[in-house]
Formats: sequence, structure tokens, C-alpha cells
Amino acid sequence: MEYYFKANDKDETEYGPLEQAQIRDWLGQRRMDGNSQVRSADSDDWSPLSGHPELSELLAPSRSTPPPPTPSSQADAIHYAPHRGAMILTFGILGIACCFPFGIAAWIMGNTDLAQIEAGKMDPSGKGTTNAGRICGIIGTILAIIGCGAQLLIFALDFSQM
Repeated sequence: MEYYFKANDKDETEYGPLEQAQIRDWLGQRRMDGNSQVRSADSDDWSPLSGHPELSELLAPSRSTPPPPTPSSQADAIHYAPHRGAMILTFGILGIACCFPFGIAAWIMGNTDLAQIEAGKMDPSGKGTTNAGRICGIIGTILAIIGCGAQLLIFALDFSQM
């Protein structure tokens, strides 16, 4: 038997004639449900699809066919550990500006996080910031070593002149 289907849009567009196989496909695609208005080809009376006993078996979930996959960007998303790029950059800048232990921390944390980003375990969007923080940490540490060396040299020269 053939049926007609009325869409729930502003124009109430009619589709048909439809065979039961097409109705089954549309139910699977969620274009129709039990409340969708349907009429048989030999009738002018519209009623819900669930009101047609011959179509009620189509509403029951089929055990042989799996449900259609739901298109979801979150279902396919890869979950990474969050990057610490901003913190590493802040430590690197502090290492250059005033406190060299922050530079050492930025260097070590930057190396660790870049390795995790390359391994695919950490969010790759922070790679540039993390690398910039690591470089600032290296520069801060080298400047601190040069500064400490200069202080020791000045102290040694002053001590030798006594």
C-alpha cells in the first residue's frame, strides 16, 4: 500500500506516494516520527503515523539494523591535555626580567610540554607559545649565568687588590 506524508513546515509540503520501505528509511533518518501526518493513497483523511496499525511495526526499533550514527563534531574530537603555554611564557619573561629560577622552570617545563605536544598527548594549539616561553627561559638562564659570572669576577678582582 502507498502513503502520503505531510511535512511539518510552514507550507505543509506533501510527499508521496511512499512505500513502507521509504517510510522506514525516513524514520531512520528522523525525517518522520510517530506524530507525522500520514494518509493512505485511497483516503483523504490525515492521521498520525502511529494511528496506522499496518505502519506501527515500523515505529518499533529494529534489532537487526544498528541506529544511524549521529553526526557530532564532539564525538570525533580528540581530547588532549591542556597546554601550559601562557604559564611557560610568563615564567620565561620573569626569568629574563628579574628572577632567573623562573627561567630555569620555563626551560624545563617548555621542553617537557613540547615533547608531549609532539607525542600527541597535549593540545597542539599552544606549541608556539610554549616554544616562545622555553626560548625566553633559556635566554634568562644564560643571562643569569653571565651575570653571576660577572659578579664573581668583580668580587675576585676586588678581593685580590686588598
